[in-house]
Amino acid sequence: MNTDQTVAIVGMAARYPGAGDVRGLWANLVAGSDSIHHYSRAELTDGGADHEQISRPGFVPARGVLAGPTNFDWAFFGYSRTEAASIDPQQRVFLECASAAIDDAGIDPTRFPGWIGVYAGADVVDVRVRSGQGELATVIGREKDFLATRVAYKLGLRGPALTVQTACSTSLTATHTAVRALVGQECDVALAGGVAIIPGDEWGYLYEEGGILSPDGRCRPFDEHAGGTVPSEGVGVVVLKRLSDALREGDRIVALIRGSAINNDGADKIGYTAPSPTGQSEVIRYAHHVGGTDPADVDYVEAHGTGTRIGDPIEVAALTDVLAPAGATAGSCGLGAIKSNIGHTGAAAGVAGLIKTALSLHHRQFVPTAHFRRPNPMLDLANTPFRVCTEVEKWPDRGTPLAAVSSFGVGGTNAHVILEAAPTRSRPIRSGHRVLAVSAATPSALRQSNRDLATRFTEPGVDVAEAAWTLAGRRQHRYRHAVVASMNDEAEQALRAFGESGGDGTPARLGTVAFVFPGQGALQDNAGASAYRLLDGFRGYFDLVAKHVSETHGVDLGPIVAAAPPDDDWFRSTVHQQLGLFALGWALGRQLGDWGVRPAAMFGNSVGEYVAATLAGVWKPRDAASLVYARASAMTTSPAGRMVLVSAPAAEVLDRIGTGHGVTLAVDGPRQVVLSGPEAAVDALLAADALAGLDVRPLSVRHAFHSPAMREPAEALRAAVADNPSARPTVRLIANQTGDWADETLVTGPDYWAGQLLNPVRLTDGAGTLLNADIAVFLELGPGTSMLGTLRRHPNWSPGPATIPLLGRSGGAAGDGDHRPGGRGERALLTAIGSLWAHGVDAAMSELMNVDESERPVRCSLPPHPFAGTSPDDGRPAFRPVVPRADTPAPGSATTGRVLLAELWCGTLGVPSVAEADNFFALGGESLMVVSLLSRLRERTGQSVSPIEFVADPTFGTLLRLAGTGAQQPAPGIVALHTAAVPSGRPVFLMADAFGTVLPYRELAALLGRSVYGVAPAAGDPAAGAPGGRIERLAAEHVAAVRSVDPTGPYTLGGWSFGVVVAHEVARQLEALGATVDHLIGLDGFPPAPARPIGADLGYLAGSLRMLGDVVLGTGPLGARVRRDRALRARFTANISALLRYRPHPVSCAATVFLVDTDEAALARTRERLTGTYSGAVSTHHAAGDHWSMLTVPHVAGLAATLRACLSEQRPN
Repeated sequence: MNTDQTVAIVGMAARYPGAGDVRGLWANLVAGSDSIHHYSRAELTDGGADHEQISRPGFVPARGVLAGPTNFDWAFFGYSRTEAASIDPQQRVFLECASAAIDDAGIDPTRFPGWIGVYAGADVVDVRVRSGQGELATVIGREKDFLATRVAYKLGLRGPALTVQTACSTSLTATHTAVRALVGQECDVALAGGVAIIPGDEWGYLYEEGGILSPDGRCRPFDEHAGGTVPSEGVGVVVLKRLSDALREGDRIVALIRGSAINNDGADKIGYTAPSPTGQSEVIRYAHHVGGTDPADVDYVEAHGTGTRIGDPIEVAALTDVLAPAGATAGSCGLGAIKSNIGHTGAAAGVAGLIKTALSLHHRQFVPTAHFRRPNPMLDLANTPFRVCTEVEKWPDRGTPLAAVSSFGVGGTNAHVILEAAPTRSRPIRSGHRVLAVSAATPSALRQSNRDLATRFTEPGVDVAEAAWTLAGRRQHRYRHAVVASMNDEAEQALRAFGESGGDGTPARLGTVAFVFPGQGALQDNAGASAYRLLDGFRGYFDLVAKHVSETHGVDLGPIVAAAPPDDDWFRSTVHQQLGLFALGWALGRQLGDWGVRPAAMFGNSVGEYVAATLAGVWKPRDAASLVYARASAMTTSPAGRMVLVSAPAAEVLDRIGTGHGVTLAVDGPRQVVLSGPEAAVDALLAADALAGLDVRPLSVRHAFHSPAMREPAEALRAAVADNPSARPTVRLIANQTGDWADETLVTGPDYWAGQLLNPVRLTDGAGTLLNADIAVFLELGPGTSMLGTLRRHPNWSPGPATIPLLGRSGGAAGDGDHRPGGRGERALLTAIGSLWAHGVDAAMSELMNVDESERPVRCSLPPHPFAGTSPDDGRPAFRPVVPRADTPAPGSATTGRVLLAELWCGTLGVPSVAEADNFFALGGESLMVVSLLSRLRERTGQSVSPIEFVADPTFGTLLRLAGTGAQQPAPGIVALHTAAVPSGRPVFLMADAFGTVLPYRELAALLGRSVYGVAPAAGDPAAGAPGGRIERLAAEHVAAVRSVDPTGPYTLGGWSFGVVVAHEVARQLEALGATVDHLIGLDGFPPAPARPIGADLGYLAGSLRMLGDVVLGTGPLGARVRRDRALRARFTANISALLRYRPHPVSCAATVFLVDTDEAALARTRERLTGTYSGAVSTHHAAGDHWSMLTVPHVAGLAATLRACLSEQRPN
């Protein structure tokens, strides 16, 4: 078998009568169920069926019905209710089914490296339904042409997207087209399928003698009483891959497609709608030729099987014409047809037969053909290779199981597919814990997903490792919950507990992060073993330090990461402790950096401050390791001493012990202190009753750290620090000696570090400083939770921030196996990784998938993302036009105005009513819809409302207030998109896009760890673009707005798309005024070569004309956003026209440019191109997503992490 020519079915999704998914469909097939619904007279009357129609002779009140065929989770796919209602229900259902199929295959289109295509068709569209959205919107929403491309757009599929229409054979023809595309390397994954939804006012059909429809609502393929089929609804999608790729990538394979073919009957039949035995036999024969299969080896044929007295015999004759001459014996091949169970699902019929047959091969079972009693004598089955399947039976053992599926369309397009059972394979699976990463678009969907998965874990055939692998490869949604488990029952209990808890999960946003590092004593066992085993990045960084200290200082750090730890004595060494904590902390910090996690602040206890300083760039790692060695070695030369931990506030302890005995405060922590001093002095203190009643625990150290006993070691350390090069930190550090932010100049000098060794560690003050820094997530980089405990014990602690200990709690006695595979250490590490992933650090989960091909589990079928079951067509508000009049009162001045605002709000969002507390974005609104709403408000009332002011609190109550009191005079718009309590750098100013809005920057602004301001045009005519059609005049307004916030600079500027060019001109004008611009950020945009009009660049001109065409025609993602807003279209057009006339000039700042849809060669060309535009350093980076999604979840997290790193190289003011 040629694995590049063979195609694997790696995912499926379906909804057919009586079955909401593939598993339900299979259960019905095994049961031999008839899922056609027969309406009672009461149902017809109560449902509003047309009395005249249902009273006609021959009316059959039966059809195959989907549950909720008009239901659609419009919010999940980013539609408003109004826009969703304009889309054909067939396209809506198919979009949901395609999404479920992608989930079933365990594929995330945003991370998949190749092209994913989609090939699909739909049934007849109900042309009587109109959207009320305008002619173009009606066409796009209803026509079949847009079925496949809508899926490609909403799921982010970048391969071919073809709508295929061949009547009844549509979906099997689409499958054949997808197979040929895969074999021809046109795509790497393909979705194929079809959909049919019957208009809601059809309650049955009229039977006509000699027609194709059944007289009694029963479909009886091959039976002597066969009278026709029954109209039915359904949708089915299969996900296909080349077999070679599926085997390599560990996909679950349901069945293989060995060969396929399509043809047409031509004129070789009695009429256009009649079948042709010659055409059918030819396509069957050619499908076997393509697949290299022997027709005599076929064990089962899923027939087209419409159940007509003439059609069935023609189909069996055509099959016999191919199989019998090849040597197939009488009765050797099973025959069936799914239409006996679900009726004729039109464009979804072929894929229904394909899914049934693939499942039969997977389960190695034949299933019964419903309603079959005795064969149609015209079949002459005794002289054919066929027998009709009538019961559940085991697949015959005749070699590799082989089956075939036929689908024939009215008009003569025939399709035939040869299927083979999937190859048997097994992979050795590493024992131990796994992370089950569950995500969903809403909290309620997340809870439902957890419940669905919990139920799946109670069923046979599910493995934790396979489930974890599958979930990790799926799309990552906003709300997340991670479970760590090693056994099915453990996974089931944890998933169900969350699903029934009412919890919302964790929004996938990391926020501002702080790293904290423990001090000596935290290292008690081989704490790094699990990280060393599971994380490639950590292992490489740890080895770098370990190699250096081994070669330079003769210290072996291997025991820290060994599978089994040495005895306790190894960990009692001060040198081992301090070098070990440094190596662990630094390697963990670098691993986090690789995942895009960069701290806004760091705080280390004693030796932990060295880790923080090194990660902040004060020293190079090898130099820092040598300093830690010098420090620890010098400390061991001091006189013998003792240290004790006392659980009480520092003031109480100091008051109790008094002075003059040589015992001093070494660590001042919240409700916990460490005392340090000479052995005799500490022993005497403990023997007295000064500390009676308090919890006092001796520490396992032999010297009096952070006390006057450290004077000589401090001097030795001073000399060592002076001999090593240092640099100012790029991240804010908290100083041990003061508990306040460290002076960035002092922290590079020897005096600072000598004093750090001599003086007490001010943990309480340091924790207070950190807790006032607006930190969202605290990460402890080292063994245990001592530093996180310090934060939680502080009086200023509040339960808001997340605390994540990367290595979990400290282990017990050495040798307890805690950090072996499956141990507590592994669970702790994976729990931390799961928490990071839940906070939006997708790269952490990707690290766990970075294993050898031989160790990868095989993916499995898991429940897809659940969809909200409501119809956008139900309960929509009935909008009535309000004719604008000159005397229309201002909205805030009368009830009339409130009603008008409510009408505009509801019309924009497609909601039936509104309350003052309603949040625009929570109801499905997005940034351009805000602009559209406010533009329509101005058209109707003449009242201007700034979108920036509205978005600061986007409720209906805010809109009422602003519309009633909004300023009538235009003013430059500037708003704080995010204000950092303790910013990690100077503010960032982002210029509005071509629509005049800064709303797309909201997600990015919250992730940068510094204050971010949006700069928009003056509030005036919403249809007006750049003043006077000049970018220079627009930029001049923006310069004034920027300087109103920061009069002196230096400035960091940026923008997305059009906003990049405006930011460039703002930078030029600021430099002309003598100000310093040190950084310009380009988000999928940059100005071309300077001195020429942008329109002279053919690439820019072509792209701009393409966008203008989309806006004018209302096509593509751009046109979809503006087609209902004339003012928005006008502003965009005016701004693009101004852009094409603009001549950029060089500026002297550095530039960081992010581009989507690019590769390293293109990034390098862009860097070279921009060297003539920016005299500072130019860096270019790839951004995930596309032009429209790069600033949204989940893509924005990675972009923000990279941008934070680039900006961190700036020097603070």
